[in-house]
Amino acid sequence: MRWLGPVQTVAVALHPTLLTQSLETTAHRSDIELQQSFDLKDRHIAAILNTMTLDLAEGSPAGRLYGESLADSLAVYLVSRYSAGNPPAVLTPSGLPTYRLRRVMDFIGENLGDDLSLDQLATVAGMSPHYFSEMFRHSTGHSPYQYVLLQRIERAKEKLRFRDCSILTAGVEVGFTNPSHFARTFRRIVGTSPSKFQEDATR
Repeated sequence: MRWLGPVQTVAVALHPTLLTQSLETTAHRSDIELQQSFDLKDRHIAAILNTMTLDLAEGSPAGRLYGESLADSLAVYLVSRYSAGNPPAVLTPSGLPTYRLRRVMDFIGENLGDDLSLDQLATVAGMSPHYFSEMFRHSTGHSPYQYVLLQRIERAKEKLRFRDCSILTAGVEVGFTNPSHFARTFRRIVGTSPSKFQEDATR
């Protein structure tokens, strides 16, 4: 390659299992191969990679679930759009069976303070990460990451209703390791800061 002037690059290495486990139809295959493409311009890939790069540069404040969701989206797109030979079929999601949905929700509730991962939740549901994500969204109206985020904020609100619970403690106990990210997320979802919410709730 030759170029003149400043250039910014993002180098990405994909583990093969990220591709083979991305879709329900490829979960038991080991022969997924991507087409070689030179001078490829794909704004969808660029958007995902830029978001991943920004998340990593900021120390991944949203946790594993957010990063894995981005990686899963990239893998599904690559496999369905650029796999060599016949592209694998993408199953149309309907919704999670009630018992599987309850199992996943119970797991989330019991482990809300942990750094949950998409693989964990998909394993609890017994399906591939992408297919689980789509079925979960169909059942709840939210992606797994959005649902976990909302549950964390609701749990934080419960804790902040007690004056002796500090804002830092409330955030950490529900899974926010970054206080700034907790404050921004709380304000975006609730409409006010954690300190103002606690002040109003404990009057």
